[in-house]
Amino acid sequence: MQLSAIFSGTLWVVAARWGIRAIGMVSTVVLARLLTPADFGVVALAMLVVGLIEIFNETGLIIYIIRHPDPQRSHFDTVFTLQLIIGAVLCAAIFLAAPFGAAFFRTPAIEPVIQVLSLRSLMWGMENPGIIWFRRNMVFSKDFQYMVVNKLVAFVVTLAAAVVLRDYRALVIGILAGGVVALVQSYRMHPYRPRLSLAEVRQAWSFSFWMLLVHMLEFANTRIDEIIIGRVRSTTEMGYYHVGSDIAATPVQEVISPMTRVWVPAFARLARDPVALEATYRWVISAVGMLALSVGVGLALVADDFAVLVLGPQWLPAVPVIRILALAAAMAAMTIPLGSVLGATGDPRVVLSLAVVRTVLLVATMVPAALWYGLAEVALGRAVATGVALMVSFTVFEVVAGLRLFTLARGLVRPALAAVAMAGVVLAVQAMLPAWPLLRLAASVAAGAGSYVGVLLGLWLLAGRPAGVERDVVGWLERKKKGVLF
Repeated sequence: MQLSAIFSGTLWVVAARWGIRAIGMVSTVVLARLLTPADFGVVALAMLVVGLIEIFNETGLIIYIIRHPDPQRSHFDTVFTLQLIIGAVLCAAIFLAAPFGAAFFRTPAIEPVIQVLSLRSLMWGMENPGIIWFRRNMVFSKDFQYMVVNKLVAFVVTLAAAVVLRDYRALVIGILAGGVVALVQSYRMHPYRPRLSLAEVRQAWSFSFWMLLVHMLEFANTRIDEIIIGRVRSTTEMGYYHVGSDIAATPVQEVISPMTRVWVPAFARLARDPVALEATYRWVISAVGMLALSVGVGLALVADDFAVLVLGPQWLPAVPVIRILALAAAMAAMTIPLGSVLGATGDPRVVLSLAVVRTVLLVATMVPAALWYGLAEVALGRAVATGVALMVSFTVFEVVAGLRLFTLARGLVRPALAAVAMAGVVLAVQAMLPAWPLLRLAASVAAGAGSYVGVLLGLWLLAGRPAGVERDVVGWLERKKKGVLF
């Protein structure tokens, strides 16, 4: 029953994130032709400053509610009150930090952008925590509605503003529009109306403090390269790297990471059942491997044709970044289920220790690359650091969680072999075709998808059709033929 709920919830979350990513990709394609790399660079620098301070709202209060065996109104009220206080403080802090951020990056244009974007934190602090109920009880159809509507409205507003303004202000307006819609949606979709209370503050903060430190380091992990590039390189180079990184990180940011909305409540329910926990984890890591390896390796293979056709020839300097970081993102995706298990069932200090290791590795590889080499070398530094951190995480996870490393390997063997086969097929197809980007991209995608799915299913059949993601997907397709979606 638990695996069935996870599979159904995962389908909803994947549908939401693919819908969101489709909207985001259309937005990027259109805006890349309306705006310049420098426009993207200005907003990316501003968002680095905003994000550096906003990380203090990542206190784990949502996970606190999800983990709680029986949360009452006092718990929700306490979460809302803490959220509101933190949001107001961060709004003021971001506004005041604007001139310092502009001076650090030596880009005066980002000061008013940072000040306007400070409103986003206040809107977050006012959101209705009642929507956490959807995730806690695994009602992901509502979660789907909440996420997709926000993104769709933000896209429409951004596009309209870009057509009129033709500069980075359009991106700022779109970001704020998303925050307004999220705030309104949170109250429209759930009847809970918060009250000010700190009745459960001691219990909530004892967990949230450690999660805050984890999220601060996770922010450093994901943004340290852009912080370094923003400091030592031009805004145009920042634009190339930011857009290339955003496209390359699709498997993690838009597909795998949001699945934690399903995994955390599921793992929290299984904390006292190690047998069920291991079976569930094996299913999850297999699903992650299938998605991350297929998208990450596939994107790396078609990066040049994709950039020319989708972004335009002016974005060709971003191709090496896309290719390298797509592979790095696939590796990074493998650590996400580990963090979900430890965050939902274990000591958050272990998660913090692993985040420290990743941060140290990233700084050690990317700072020299940014100072002495170029954008591709910075991306390669991230890939190397990610691979080493992955091995460290697996080793620690086996000891702390008590799950066998063989469990991990068994869940990734078939996706890894299918990815290797896909790479061979796509490279062979590209070698036979003329250098026409549209033809090569279409042929590569078709050949890659067909070979990956075919090899994956073939290996599953050769293995005797074992229980796992493949069997659940086949069963879902059979039910869909009968008109039953979930």
